[in-house]
Amino acid sequence: MKRILAFIVLFLNIACFTQAQVSGFFTSFENFGTDLPGIPEFKAWRNETLIVPLVINADPLRSIDYNLSIASKNAHAEFAQLHFIEGDLSAGNCGEAIANGTFEKKMFPDRVEVVKNSSFEVNTASSFGIVKLTLESKLKPGKYPLKLTFTQSGKSHTLNAIIKVIDRKLPDFSSLDYRIDFWQFPQSISSYYEIRPYSQEHWDDLGSMFEQLKAINQSVVTTSIFYDLYNTALKPKEQMMIQIIKNPDGSFSYDYSLFEKFVELAEEKGIKNQIAVHNLFPWNLTYFYFDELSGEVKSFKSAPGTEVYRDFWKPFLVDFASFLKTKNWLDKTVFWVDERDFSTTELLIDFVKEVVPEFKFGYSGTFSPDLSQKIYDYSLSSNIILEPDQLAARKSNGKITTLYTSCFETQPNMLLASNYNDIYFLVMLSKAQNYDGMLRWAFNIWSPQIMKSALFSDLPSGDSHFVYPDEQVSIRYLLLIDALEEVLKVQVKSNLDQTQQLLKAHTRYFLRNNKTERNNMVIAMKNYLND
Repeated sequence: MKRILAFIVLFLNIACFTQAQVSGFFTSFENFGTDLPGIPEFKAWRNETLIVPLVINADPLRSIDYNLSIASKNAHAEFAQLHFIEGDLSAGNCGEAIANGTFEKKMFPDRVEVVKNSSFEVNTASSFGIVKLTLESKLKPGKYPLKLTFTQSGKSHTLNAIIKVIDRKLPDFSSLDYRIDFWQFPQSISSYYEIRPYSQEHWDDLGSMFEQLKAINQSVVTTSIFYDLYNTALKPKEQMMIQIIKNPDGSFSYDYSLFEKFVELAEEKGIKNQIAVHNLFPWNLTYFYFDELSGEVKSFKSAPGTEVYRDFWKPFLVDFASFLKTKNWLDKTVFWVDERDFSTTELLIDFVKEVVPEFKFGYSGTFSPDLSQKIYDYSLSSNIILEPDQLAARKSNGKITTLYTSCFETQPNMLLASNYNDIYFLVMLSKAQNYDGMLRWAFNIWSPQIMKSALFSDLPSGDSHFVYPDEQVSIRYLLLIDALEEVLKVQVKSNLDQTQQLLKAHTRYFLRNNKTERNNMVIAMKNYLND
């Protein structure tokens, strides 16, 4: 009987799908999933990239053909699907709910796949897509009809919209005064694809990674002295980005060939402002070297300030500085420390500068006035208020200050469960606070199931990735680009009083804990910039 009932349910479902007609509507990121009545109008500047979201209702058992057009040869339209990704709602708990097994799961439209032919399929009766519009600088101001037609099983449905191009030209992205520093994880790429680390195939994938980073104005290449930023496992010597070799006589030698090729590839792709070097003070206080006598990779633990630590790192610092000088890289090399103890970090900095005074340091975490004097690149969590005199002191000394989001912050954030407008708010908050930009701890840590699920370790979903394999990106990535274009618009209108008033309004502290008011703030800025 159960099998018969199951068959009947399946038959009814199929029958319902068979009778379903393809339909859809344009929506907005402010009220995502809500139908925009009539023929919606989307405003943009010339030379801007515009992202228009939409809802698709269709039979998931049959392919859908589409036709997309915009009434100008100087405007180019591209259609992409938004695939649902499994995620959790534990934002703000740093994965505590996941570890306890008490978290709530949900499906989020996040993975963007460009449809490269005239047809596609959906997995659910209701799904999402986007139209990505590239508006050339020579496009004349005016209104341009946008038409998107879906056809399934001989029945069609057309979505219409108007793209209103206002009489303003967006400067080229290269003029953006806003630095992005998303930390890269090259070993995650080789692990996902199951390819040999630093093989030619891996280098090709790394080149694509750098191109994606350059598109969001990335200015920093992330390097590690050992395997990755967090030293989670012992791996073969050949996978060390910098190979530390203990010779039979007890001395050390160093092989920088992978590090050199990695940095040179980043520079080739346009990422050339800073070389961030991790692992002097890792979370697990573990360090690796290849022991020639035993022919094995060995590890040990120690903390900055100890004799063992100094004996291991001093010869490296001297040799590394010498190598960097031959490449003219010393001045842009920055040792990074992530959310570590203030006093121990100061001990580390004093030790390093005693050996090589030219080395610089970066730090992400809470603010310390004493530490700030020694940190060249300081990234503060978004819920911290830096006093104006403290920021002024940093700027007067040519130092960099950015903000970052951590999983301790329930909102605003850039997780799968975050409000889309939080991306705009965080980007503009950094600009409003007169910071130099923003940092994010992970660009591309992927689990084996990342194309379908972002449940990963004990991290809130989306915290560890901003892009997907196969050169696909997230909708969060595209909205970040759009938010950076908003910063470009602010630069154009920076001498207007209303611009400065709206920027100042972003810094009101209650917005960090009030999603509705924060959303209204983002909408007000968008409306003003496109007026």
